[in-house]
Amino acid sequence: MADNSFGGWLKRRRITQGWTQEQVSLQVNCSLSTLRKIEADERRPSVQLAELFAEVFKIPVNEKPAFLKFARSEGVSNFGLPDKESPWRVSSPPRSNLPASATSLIGREQETAVVCEYLLQAKIRLVTLIGPPGIGKTRLSLEAAREASPNFPDGVFFIALAPLENVTLVAPAILQALGYVEDKDHSVQQQIINGIGDKKILLVLDNFEHLMDGAAPLVSSLLSACSRLKVMVTSRESLRVSGEWVYSVPTLNLPKENATVSMETAPEFPALTLFAERARAVRSDFVLTPDNIQTVSSICTRLDGLPLAIELIAARIRLMSPQALLERLNDQFILSANGMRADSARQKTLENAIGWSYDLLSPDEQKLLVRLSIFSGGFTLEAVESMFSELFIIKPIRDLIASLLDKSLIRLTVNDLGEIRYDMLVTIQQFALNYLHRIGGESETHNLHLAYFLALAKQADKEAHGPNQIEWMDRLTLELGNFRAALNWCFSSGQTSSYLQLFNALGWTWNVRWSKSEEQGWFNKIRAITEAVEHPAEYAQMLNNAGLREWRLGNYREARSILEESLSIWLKLGTGNDFGKAEALNRLGMAARWGEADINKAESYFNQSLALFQKEEDDWGVAWNFFHLGGVASDRDQDQIALSFLEQSLSLFTELGDPWGVGRVSQFLGMLYLKKETTKSSFLF
Repeated sequence: MADNSFGGWLKRRRITQGWTQEQVSLQVNCSLSTLRKIEADERRPSVQLAELFAEVFKIPVNEKPAFLKFARSEGVSNFGLPDKESPWRVSSPPRSNLPASATSLIGREQETAVVCEYLLQAKIRLVTLIGPPGIGKTRLSLEAAREASPNFPDGVFFIALAPLENVTLVAPAILQALGYVEDKDHSVQQQIINGIGDKKILLVLDNFEHLMDGAAPLVSSLLSACSRLKVMVTSRESLRVSGEWVYSVPTLNLPKENATVSMETAPEFPALTLFAERARAVRSDFVLTPDNIQTVSSICTRLDGLPLAIELIAARIRLMSPQALLERLNDQFILSANGMRADSARQKTLENAIGWSYDLLSPDEQKLLVRLSIFSGGFTLEAVESMFSELFIIKPIRDLIASLLDKSLIRLTVNDLGEIRYDMLVTIQQFALNYLHRIGGESETHNLHLAYFLALAKQADKEAHGPNQIEWMDRLTLELGNFRAALNWCFSSGQTSSYLQLFNALGWTWNVRWSKSEEQGWFNKIRAITEAVEHPAEYAQMLNNAGLREWRLGNYREARSILEESLSIWLKLGTGNDFGKAEALNRLGMAARWGEADINKAESYFNQSLALFQKEEDDWGVAWNFFHLGGVASDRDQDQIALSFLEQSLSLFTELGDPWGVGRVSQFLGMLYLKKETTKSSFLF
């Protein structure tokens, strides 16, 4: 369905009016199936039906001919599309990062309409979708956000919270999703507030429950400060903050237990429709028939109408008949009718659905599935093959991945770079993690995960100052969740040296791209470990990175203190550590120049650093010292000397293929030329 097609317009206009498909079909006197096909652009309305649409949606008389052409044409343009002033004109979609839907949403028309109605009411600012795992909260939130998006001209933004383990990461995640750049002068929360202002924006915060206590106040604060902001949350429980409207996502409509279902009444039950469609996806000849419909109805009833459970079980049609499925379910599932609380029963049923699917896997599939749960924020085939290939001899990893994908236990996604990644539903991942813990494979798997991502970070650190730096930083950003998981494992398992190595390897990317506040949190963690100083070179390198971070934030006194501590360690280590010493001296020069305005001290530090980098034949370090010495010369109004240093720096960065360095030096060369042309007065370089 194209954004500027008639079907797309009809669907958005219907939602804006707060009408369901059933309500519109009654008003225009057409069948529900016909309306659905028109909204999906699978069918064009007849002349008579188009006339009725014009009447129902109150199209002005003078615009009616253009509207009828729009409704009846096969294209989406060049057929009398309305002009900009027309109230029914198809508008350009707002900015959005909503993930594309890979499958159709079945049986949620009414729920979508209700949630959209909430979102479109001025008095409702916070909508929370609650329900048990597998109920379809995320999928419903995406559909409602997509439908309501025309009413949020400044953007609709989806923030996945499941990969975040710490509440302090929520605000940076929102800031990053909005596309705002973190600065040193304000807290992350204040930056979000300043960026949103009075813009009409919808934030969708998905999988909120594990961050509830710390993140709920953040949501409340954002809503209080930004008068036109709206927030939709998915969670297993409500936030319990002022102004919240809670919507309990129901199970799919399904027949009562032991009720008789016919082919004529089957369309009334979306649970059966969902089962049939997902079963047909794995077995093309599957259809509901008078012979199997009662069995399918019993299966869906025993699964409590939970979409995830239905999808998982329907995928097994590839292996057995509906009757065989039902017989297996008799032995495996606990029904909600056993007297337990409803939520607990659904949770237990879902766990059994996942567990039963797990039991159907081959031993190698089981072994791989539980190990995949160690990833955070998704994974690539390359990572899985590198980490686990030696554990699987009979069947290749890629075949096992394909099998798990076929069985709906992992999902395939395509990221912004066009690369294929995989992830797991949160509930499946939690089941697999629990199982991995029970079988005692946690430590081994965590260590394999750590080894892979430590090697990846070290390789990226080598590439961070060359021609491929952007590609590598993009790759690291995609794996940020996994780096967080690896750092947490280092911390919890007492692997201090690995913690330092990984943190240091990510240092440059963290300094120029990621959240400074998050980096500070990891830094504070390692500083609190007393044995960290037993790894002096790694510890001093961490201090070098921390000093640069504090300098970037304008905390010059703190930067100098940290870097003096670092230099003291490097001097004690003696020869063989000239790179670390040179880096510390360079950054001490930066702190002296900007923090103390002492250009003589700064020059001394830069010259000492330059000599060591030249000794090490490190062109990147040499280039940076030339850059800073050019700045010192400019401070003294020695423009020709400044020009010489900057040109040498630019030449080295160009040879290295470092676009960040080239851009930085070019900026200051331009400022130097501007200074020469406009004034001879002191210029803050």
